[in-house]
Amino acid sequence: MFLFTDAYAMISAIRAQEGFIGTWGGLLNIPQMIGGLIFIWTIEGQVVLASVILTLMVAGQIHKRTPFSHLIGICHLPWLIMAPWLAHRVLDHEHGLMLKAWLIYVLITVTISLIFDVMDVWRFLRGDKTFAWAKTNERP
Repeated sequence: MFLFTDAYAMISAIRAQEGFIGTWGGLLNIPQMIGGLIFIWTIEGQVVLASVILTLMVAGQIHKRTPFSHLIGICHLPWLIMAPWLAHRVLDHEHGLMLKAWLIYVLITVTISLIFDVMDVWRFLRGDKTFAWAKTNERP
């Protein structure tokens, strides 16, 4: 099991798709990763960084087994805990402007992604296994 290489292969496959999906993945994960490294000295930075690494590793494994599956939405389950906690941290704790702006960005993108994830898992459970936009030979 090559967690990092599988995640990288998934990211490469998504980036090869046309349309907004590659851009959305970058807007979602790259700022989380960079911000997590910049703010690693804060508990928020550590939690977000750990979360993005975990979700990418899980997503890579799902994608390896079922490419472009609607089931990929389950990789973001940790965000169901992280998002309310981050909202609490933003509202009830003092933060510098840059950290607060980054946390708000993370909250907005994670919330949007969670909405998509719920719809994707619902589609999967209803029998729509893969994304319509996916260009792959493995689509049923």
